[in-house]
Amino acid sequence: MKEAIKFCQENKKWLTWVLAGLILSVMFVVALLSSRGAFGDPGDSAIVDEVAHIPSGYSYDAYHDYRLNPEHPPFAKALAAVPLLFEKDLHGLKNDASWNGINQWNAGWHFLYHAGNDPKKILDATRLPMMLLMIALGLFLFFWAKEKFGRKIALIVLVLFAFYPDILAHGRLVTTDVAAAFGFTVALYFFDKAFQKNTWRYLIFAALAFALAQLLKFSALLLFGVFLILPVVWAILYRKTEKGFWPSLWRRLKQYFWICLLSVIAVWIAYIPFVWNTPPSIEHQLIETNLTNDPRTLPLRNFEHKLENHVVTRALDHYLLGGMLVIGRVEGGNKVYILGHLSDKSISWFFPAAYVLKTPIPIIILLLFSITMIFVAWPKEKEKKWFLAVLLTPILVYWAITLKGQLNIGIRHLMPTIPFVLMLIGYTLAPYFNSKPNRWIQIGTYVLLGYLIVSVMNYYPGFIGYFNEFTPKDVRYERMIDSSLDWGQDLLRLKKYVDDNNIKSIKVDYFGGSVPSYYIPQAKEWHAQNGPTSGWIAVSATFYQSSKLVGREEGKWSYDWLDAYKPVAQIGGSILVFDITPQELQKNPPISPYPITSGPTAVSIFSEQNF
Repeated sequence: MKEAIKFCQENKKWLTWVLAGLILSVMFVVALLSSRGAFGDPGDSAIVDEVAHIPSGYSYDAYHDYRLNPEHPPFAKALAAVPLLFEKDLHGLKNDASWNGINQWNAGWHFLYHAGNDPKKILDATRLPMMLLMIALGLFLFFWAKEKFGRKIALIVLVLFAFYPDILAHGRLVTTDVAAAFGFTVALYFFDKAFQKNTWRYLIFAALAFALAQLLKFSALLLFGVFLILPVVWAILYRKTEKGFWPSLWRRLKQYFWICLLSVIAVWIAYIPFVWNTPPSIEHQLIETNLTNDPRTLPLRNFEHKLENHVVTRALDHYLLGGMLVIGRVEGGNKVYILGHLSDKSISWFFPAAYVLKTPIPIIILLLFSITMIFVAWPKEKEKKWFLAVLLTPILVYWAITLKGQLNIGIRHLMPTIPFVLMLIGYTLAPYFNSKPNRWIQIGTYVLLGYLIVSVMNYYPGFIGYFNEFTPKDVRYERMIDSSLDWGQDLLRLKKYVDDNNIKSIKVDYFGGSVPSYYIPQAKEWHAQNGPTSGWIAVSATFYQSSKLVGREEGKWSYDWLDAYKPVAQIGGSILVFDITPQELQKNPPISPYPITSGPTAVSIFSEQNF
């Protein structure tokens, strides 16, 4: 035993990297198996956004044409699609009307399900690079934590990352959320380095990192504001050592200016190969379609038309167009549901409530401990104050903009803040593991880590549907929907349930990126406005709840009538399965709570087509 302890002490550096590799390997395997299927589970079906992102990324790589999905920058989608370039028998996008019609959703349905391609093969291939990007983020976070806090805290931060359910859930999918977290983390790291090293070398590194963030997701535009706040903080902290506040501020603002300018130039250059073959007529149509005659956007629309005819200026044109689309999307809002509350725009308390529901209890405890200790023991050293500013500013700015925005469709939109929250926890724990060891805090931390692993793995393979212990599994659909629970990931699991139970016919109202009839021949398409029905019914939680808002607004049937029945099964928590006999339906005739202007009435629901 003594020899083993001595060996570990003499090989701390080597063992640290071995443990880090082991943690990330476990994370990768868990993500891979839960996505592709293993141990009797069929894996995840396509989720909503993958229908648009996968064909878009393929078109950027194969055709150098950026007509599809301009509201997101190219890198994440293009990275995901790289393996498809090596598929010899892949049927492309150009032979469908959706290509010239610039319809990204129809292009996705065609590419995945109607062109003769194997959708599972495409999904498995394109999700793999995203998992590798997730692992790269974990490795970078480990490196940053080790640099700042030492090996023990770095490993703790890495465990928190590897078993963070939102990271595990969305890092397996062809989306931009974990990519955004990667971009934010790398950009803040090198911005910090640029200010501390104060050399052109690190300034260029910071500019390139910022450019990468912008190329991964447009939420990185918030970094213009974050990076503008930090020079003020630096000037306040270092005013005595840099000849006063104003000289220090001016020096750092010049760095800020160069980082921003060089990053935009780098983004501009990076866009060129992706728009190389985009016809000017298509670019013109994209601008006309997406930038309306609204007085606020008309000057920009006219300016963009001047850039559309040359490939170099078209690259800048496309970048500006994408940024405007995202701003409009955030301002426009979306149907939202949480804790029984429905809205067609937004709910002001959506994200705080979602955070409490969806964040693992150990991380909530550690975060509350960190916030408390920061207030109780605010550091005196300006270096520590600066580092806290680097961690806290992106969190506070991102939360402020998110709370003000109208886009409340999922807690995944908080993904860019997760690495900084974990680093903040690492900052708080570091003294108790290094300079001022505290046995009880160390034991408590290890207990929380163990609890986190058990809690999250209890949801394998359905990490999208993770809720902490405040929410029982069977009532998740009453708490939240959309990408926080139901993004279409469970259709293959519904197929398994149908096959296992020998169901001959089932009515399916499915929200997601797959086609029920493609996988389930006995599935019949059904919608809430068709009215009450009997027999086997499978309803996605998103449609189950959002239909109640649509029913109220449009005077149509909703799924309110299904509240009288208990689901016989919940597939992954996201698809509710009912088995209702005609006698049960006749015994308690459903009556819509809204005036029905179309579809069957309460008197006519017993027609033969409904049974």
